[in-house]
Amino acid sequence: MKNVLVIDDERLTRQLCSDILSSEGFSVLTAEDASEGFRRVQESPVDVILLDIMMPGLSGLEALRILSSISPEIPVIVVTAHSSSQVAIEALKYGAYDFITKPFPAEELINGVRRALERRRLLVENRRLLEELRAKVEELSRLYTEAEGFASRLEERVRERTRELETLLAENARLYRQVEEHHRELVSSKQLLDNILSHMSSGLLLADMEGRIRTINRPGEETLGCPKEKVLGHRLVDLFPNSQPLLEVRPETVSKEIDLELPDGRTIPLGFSSSFLFTEEGHQEGIIVVFRDLSEIKRLRGEVLRRDRLATIGEVAAGVAHEIRNPLFGITSVAQVLAREVPYNEAQRELIAAMLSETKRLNALVDDLLLYGRPTKLSPVLSDLSGIWEEILGLMEEGLEQRQIKVIRSYDKGLPPVYLDRDKIKQVFLNLFNNAMEATPDRGTVKIETRMVHGSQFTVPKPEGNFVEVSVSDTGPGIPQEHLEKVFDLFFTTKPRGSGLGLAICRKIVEDHRGSIEARSGPGEGTTFTLKLPLDRTLEPSSPGGNP
Repeated sequence: MKNVLVIDDERLTRQLCSDILSSEGFSVLTAEDASEGFRRVQESPVDVILLDIMMPGLSGLEALRILSSISPEIPVIVVTAHSSSQVAIEALKYGAYDFITKPFPAEELINGVRRALERRRLLVENRRLLEELRAKVEELSRLYTEAEGFASRLEERVRERTRELETLLAENARLYRQVEEHHRELVSSKQLLDNILSHMSSGLLLADMEGRIRTINRPGEETLGCPKEKVLGHRLVDLFPNSQPLLEVRPETVSKEIDLELPDGRTIPLGFSSSFLFTEEGHQEGIIVVFRDLSEIKRLRGEVLRRDRLATIGEVAAGVAHEIRNPLFGITSVAQVLAREVPYNEAQRELIAAMLSETKRLNALVDDLLLYGRPTKLSPVLSDLSGIWEEILGLMEEGLEQRQIKVIRSYDKGLPPVYLDRDKIKQVFLNLFNNAMEATPDRGTVKIETRMVHGSQFTVPKPEGNFVEVSVSDTGPGIPQEHLEKVFDLFFTTKPRGSGLGLAICRKIVEDHRGSIEARSGPGEGTTFTLKLPLDRTLEPSSPGGNP
């Protein structure tokens, strides 16, 4: 058990210290002044002293000076209510080990005493070690005296070996600096290479001469649909059975293309180029393959070709329509004169009426052709999509009631007004709704849905932000797959008296609004037409639309 002496003129402080330290297993001695403290030190072994600075009679600092001279191995912790730096400096100058300010928490006192005990233990241990060292020194001195002659002979050899060692250490230090600099260069080069590879727009993989993948960059993982940890160390042809051409290096071919079969069952058009990786000695070490998914490029190329083709068709159709309009006007005029002035019989009048009906239908077809062929000038205004639909449904109310067709409205209540040409978009909605009604059997259902979607998949250009999506779904027999891909083509129709212009014009109007339209259908599943219009990109009121 360790003994702690508390020297303090305040009884409560002595009692407090005694209670705190006794609860931690220390034996506590107390003294109310310096004289009694000196007596305690002489009578009993003391391991740590707690000394108050401000005491009557002999001051704490003077007592500290005396204690440091008579028992320098006992650590003294100065305790005072005056926490000034000058007092602390004076106490430390007189040999105090630590400094505690009143009032103090119990933990601080306990920790201070434990640190002091540790210091005393170290001092005692050091003294023991010094004694042992002194004995060893004496022994060594004796041995040194005996071996002085031998040492003198070795001294020169030691100096020589020391010079050799210093030279070797200097050389090792120089080599270490070179290695460290080379390592930094390698790390920097690797980081730069990794950064370049991860930010490439194309995929890159490195395979050894046996076709095992050694590395692949992030765009390559995304293109192939396989994370790095699942491809490294595997042969490329084991993962992608028809990928052997990627490992065939042909100097005469700069870029090649294959339809690569992916593990998830998809097949993508892959453009690639392959080259050898050479060692410093010029030996072939591996194969570098740079590749890219051409799906989007092919889609965009097809879209451009489709637009160019439809634009050409539109120009030709407009020209033909213009040439037809003059003789058509003449035929109509003659038929009207004959119907008005010639006294035909009933059968002949029916023929004249049929002629006028057909010329009227032909004239409407000419108007549609001219509309499709000429540039569209939009007059955009902020419009409520649900309001447009309610106007259309009001016009179609009688036909809906006759056929008992139910209309399901699913409007997005949070959808803001959209900047568009109200009349032209109304024409699109009306055409889609008419088609849905014609396809839907009596007592069937037509669903109209509007909603806002984040992040679109638009045709070029791709607007940023949000867009609105409008869907019209019927419960008809559906459209065969071979017809579904042609429904927006000019003059394509499956209706006996259809012109094949309605959906083509709808597509043109939607694309003039920088949007897109698509159809989804299946036999017996009905058909859904979905158009998308950008919400965050406004149209200039004077901006003309182009041909699709």
